[in-house]
Amino acid sequence: MATTKKALTAALLALTPSLAQACACGCGMFTVGMPGMTLPTGTGGSINLQETFLDQNQAMQGGSKIPLSLSPDKRINTKMVDLTARYQFSRDWGMMAMVPYWERSFDTDANFGGGAPQIVNNRANTLSDVRLMGMYTGFSPDMSKGIIFGMKLPTGTHTAAGFDRDTQPGTGSTDLLLGGYIQGQERRWGWFAQGIYSSAFSTRDGYRPGNELQMVAGIHYDGYRRSAHLVPLLQVNATIRNEDTGINSNTANSGLDTVYLTPGVLVDITRQWQANATVYIPVYQHVNGIQLLPKQVASVGITYNF
Repeated sequence: MATTKKALTAALLALTPSLAQACACGCGMFTVGMPGMTLPTGTGGSINLQETFLDQNQAMQGGSKIPLSLSPDKRINTKMVDLTARYQFSRDWGMMAMVPYWERSFDTDANFGGGAPQIVNNRANTLSDVRLMGMYTGFSPDMSKGIIFGMKLPTGTHTAAGFDRDTQPGTGSTDLLLGGYIQGQERRWGWFAQGIYSSAFSTRDGYRPGNELQMVAGIHYDGYRRSAHLVPLLQVNATIRNEDTGINSNTANSGLDTVYLTPGVLVDITRQWQANATVYIPVYQHVNGIQLLPKQVASVGITYNF
């Protein structure tokens, strides 16, 4: 039971979110609730390397898909590589840190509305915004409830050439992060829920990313763990993001509500090594103005527990 809870807390304690990461689709949802980081029953830690592949090539207006010809931006293709370390000092207190690296390609029409399209491709391979977070897990003896608190730091560039402020690898802002989680176990089935809220309190160069709430609820089945060394997962990820503000923001074309159905699997390689994979499938998408969203998202990762 303890081993199962340790591994499946992965589904809720990858709470090192990419919240408000200057990404119109709400990049934070692709780390909230993802398997990867574990929470032990005592002291100890984990290191996780997670890659998320995000291809925003579907133009949306409100809740409807529209032709790309109606959007000045044509494609935002991103590989997000997150290195996350978590250490639990006691049954009550722990901390996490995430260092994200982005490889982003941005295609936009430099002659939009003026005649023949002139597609310009801009690229940025750079550090994004680092997260530092503390955890309090002392509400119950089994550590099944907890709160998360911390900050997103302005370590990512927000001046990459050819990128709008809402597509930059960094926001230029310092954000407060506050969240919580709960989980339960009934025989071979477990469940979990979590939420985390992000709000910028220090901004730069006339741009403030919209406040963002990320929520996830899910179940996992543990009946295959001994025989096949794997645990299937099913999550529902939801995002509510307000409009960006400031003189350098695109307020009319920012802010969204999304819901994704997210099946995944956690695989025990050894007692210390675990692999994971998830796919995000959109079931509800609504944007302000015109924005690019992904048709689906894939994420894979590996974790070492010590």
